[in-house]
Amino acid sequence: MKIKYILNGREYEVEAESGRTLLDVALIARLNPPYSCMEGNCGTCEALIEQGTTSENKEVSRVVRTCQAIPSSEFVIVNYDKSPTQ
Repeated sequence: MKIKYILNGREYEVEAESGRTLLDVALIARLNPPYSCMEGNCGTCEALIEQGTTSENKEVSRVVRTCQAIPSSEFVIVNYDKSPTQ
């Protein structure tokens, strides 16, 4: 699967292994995404899902905690720049 990250005004497209969280994939790719606890408690890693689905998508909000969200579609766009914590 492919994940496109929007982070600090730049776009990065990364191939991802199935079953990894969005944060794990970004860290493996050395994108330096914002995060703190990695347990879904603090919200530092929140990002907007612009396209695709994850295990954490909600119908009302497309904002997810990337440390918990696992892609469930073949292509996902993750926008850290439009997250509530930015």
